[in-house]
Amino acid sequence: MQYLNRLLFFVLIIATLFGATTAQRGAEIPARANAGTTTRTVAAQYDDPYSDFRNARYSNAGLLNERDEIKLGTQLHREVTKKYNLTDAGLDRVDRIGQRCARASLRPNLVYKFHVIQDREINGFSLPGGHVYVTTALVRLANENELGAVLCHEVGHLVARHSLRTLKKSKEYDDIANSLGELTGVAGSIAHDLGVSLGQIVGAGMLTMHSRDEEREADFLGVRAMPRAGLDPQGMITMFQKLLRIEERDSDLLGSLFSDHPDAQERIENTRYEIARMRRR
Repeated sequence: MQYLNRLLFFVLIIATLFGATTAQRGAEIPARANAGTTTRTVAAQYDDPYSDFRNARYSNAGLLNERDEIKLGTQLHREVTKKYNLTDAGLDRVDRIGQRCARASLRPNLVYKFHVIQDREINGFSLPGGHVYVTTALVRLANENELGAVLCHEVGHLVARHSLRTLKKSKEYDDIANSLGELTGVAGSIAHDLGVSLGQIVGAGMLTMHSRDEEREADFLGVRAMPRAGLDPQGMITMFQKLLRIEERDSDLLGSLFSDHPDAQERIENTRYEIARMRRR
């Protein structure tokens, strides 16, 4: 009997230890699963080319207020007309598609003005106050969805206030801001001095050159707006593909819109990623 009692005691100890080990291993499995989930989440965030822009909120806070931004845009446009030859060729088409892009953007209440520049370069740019420019070469090259992709991209720059942020960093900012605050018309010494400063800025292209991250952000805002504008976002991919082929044949045809930008193939892959993400939601 004593032998049986000792045997039963050892059996109970072994069962207890086995159960504790099993429970511990069972507790480790969810921990590993959770760790794997966390890793996958981190990897997904790391692989997301637009993760930095998803929760961005846009306003004129810390920059020129919108009233002065519009004044600035009017003055800048005057300087653009001195540098470039604007044309009505293709303007109805550009304005029709552009206004759809504007209404679908995250800044729909700004008054947008679209312009066409007579030029053999394939180019486009935007300036504060809602002014968007594309060249006749680009208009001829692009179908409706591709042209919409470029216009949504340029509207994206205006949504994110990229040019205003560039201006804020310039040494001319304080003088320009003060002049805009005092400006009540287009005549007088203030307007003249402001025109000289802005003419130099337009000539240097300071407000139309963007960092690679700013271009990625404009791509992101643009492709997200395209379906809301009734456009096929695949047009952004086919536009980049056309530009890639042109760059390989004759890069001189590509204007500043595509200089120092993210690699076209990278932009194609990023756009594919975002289109797939939009379709899953």
